[in-house]
Amino acid sequence: MWEVQKMEVLEVARWMDEKGLVVGTSGNVSQRFREPDGRELVAITPSGRQYDTMEAEDIVLVDMEGQRVEGELAPSIETMLHLGIYRARKKVRAVVHAHAVFGSAIAVTGKEIPCLLDDQVTFLGGEIKVAAYALPGSPELAKNVVAALGPRNAVVLANHGTISVGRNLREAFNNCELLEKTARVYVLAMGLGTLTPVPADMAEAERAFFAAMFGEN
Repeated sequence: MWEVQKMEVLEVARWMDEKGLVVGTSGNVSQRFREPDGRELVAITPSGRQYDTMEAEDIVLVDMEGQRVEGELAPSIETMLHLGIYRARKKVRAVVHAHAVFGSAIAVTGKEIPCLLDDQVTFLGGEIKVAAYALPGSPELAKNVVAALGPRNAVVLANHGTISVGRNLREAFNNCELLEKTARVYVLAMGLGTLTPVPADMAEAERAFFAAMFGEN
């Protein structure tokens, strides 16, 4: 069942791999959807499977408690992280977890990225915070990421990678690429020795646009 949702998750997982946003079996992708009876399910990539050999039947379905509903493989180790985001953010329907180079560079500095670019503020929601470190797959990591993500669409995981979210898989993937672009700009600008953030009043206006478009209220 749910072949369309599985194919959509697989497609984005392959995009992530082809774009060099992950290495090997790292990272994971999921989307939330609703059954006709109203129950919510999550389709998520499996644990330890290479993206170039992954097939639609490898995508695992779990319920909102993390119990496997369909699929033979173990779901991603970060399943509870994805579920934590879905519980906290009702409009979020997709999560992309990447291990891209520049996002990972930010992850080892512990420094949040200020509001540097118009598209960063407009589509990601403003500054990009770094979630406190916790072991992969742990409840503490899920708690830390949800807190640091807040109402925004992207967050960095200390010493780990990045998370991007969206109202659908395409949007979540676009946000993943935008986060990596923003991290790259930040690293390059730091090397040049100066940063000029978006003016505070303009950033506030762009945050208002973001809240109107993507906010939970």
